[in-house]
Amino acid sequence: MTFMSGLMKFLAGFWSLFLVWLSLFAAPFKNTQLLWIIIPIWLAWFFSEFFQEKKGTSFGNAVSNGVVPIWVTVDWSRFLIEEISASHLKFSFSLFMKFFLCLLVLVYGLVIIIQGIKAKKFIRYFGRIREVTYVLVMFTPLIYGVVETSWTAILAIIVFFPLFYFLIEMIDHLTPNSPALEEDAGGERSAFDLGSSSDNALNGLGNNSTQDDPFKNLDLGNNDFSAQKPRSPRF
Repeated sequence: MTFMSGLMKFLAGFWSLFLVWLSLFAAPFKNTQLLWIIIPIWLAWFFSEFFQEKKGTSFGNAVSNGVVPIWVTVDWSRFLIEEISASHLKFSFSLFMKFFLCLLVLVYGLVIIIQGIKAKKFIRYFGRIREVTYVLVMFTPLIYGVVETSWTAILAIIVFFPLFYFLIEMIDHLTPNSPALEEDAGGERSAFDLGSSSDNALNGLGNNSTQDDPFKNLDLGNNDFSAQKPRSPRF
């Protein structure tokens, strides 16, 4: 009986955490002011996810993705400063957490850009549009105060991130590739093949240059011209 009551309590807490997570997605419908920032984020995710990064991201795309968190944190900071100026917000732990989240996401964007330029391999995952979108979509309702900034909300964001990631991954596998994606992938393969053919041709020239003299094995016969006597002219 104790085990069952403990299990039911855990499931109830887990379900409550899941509802908090869902409320973050639904927040823009409660406050339409969020739509001005959430809609561009979702649109950027959609086109990048299915037309560029369906099979992973490049360093160039990652660097571009890093600009988005920086720009969004500028809007977050603008909103918070305006709210403070209008005396709508007083200094509190919640306000401190909001500014801390702004700083955290700003650093996140800078790391993507700097390390992407340096071609660090972890940026292919750290700076993918999927991860960038998740961070911005989850934190924006907290910054705007539509969902209370609490440790429960932060825990929900962390716990259910794998669910978001693999749901998008499943959609990627179920949906067909766009012609644009196939064309880009074919172009990359063609460039790779051309580069390989050029390397093989150069290697072939290098191997030919190291071969022996082609006239070395030419058989000129066993004639000994020095041993032959000159013939006397006939008149």
